[in-house]
Amino acid sequence: MMRTKMLIGAAAVAVVLGGIVAQVAAETAREGAMKEMGKNMKTIKELISSNGNAADAAAPAQKIAEIAAKIPDLFPQGSDMPDDGAKAEIWQNWDDFVAKAKSLQDEATMLASAAGGGDLATVGAQFEKVGGACGACHKQ
Repeated sequence: MMRTKMLIGAAAVAVVLGGIVAQVAAETAREGAMKEMGKNMKTIKELISSNGNAADAAAPAQKIAEIAAKIPDLFPQGSDMPDDGAKAEIWQNWDDFVAKAKSLQDEATMLASAAGGGDLATVGAQFEKVGGACGACHKQ
């Protein structure tokens, strides 16, 4: 009987620890993705500010689109942690969150396309749209 209770207790601890590990893994993955997205946004902003070659915005814009496509997977149900900065509204308004991630992906894809056109003014205008789509989740 005592052995059974110990096994049940150990299993409960394992389940709790497994959940915590999953939360930390999800937080680490999303923080890494958001930092990568920020790095690419900064690259494009600097390119625009320095009147660089518009075509050079294509690769970082495509990377932003790739990350945006993964955003819903970076926020699995139950992965919210008290100090992670993720707003509860993400999970409370899931369909809206997914739509905003899709909008970011679409705007970033259009930015990559604009970069291929070679016109820096067009890239700048589309970059503003990407920034608006990116900020939509942060303004909830």
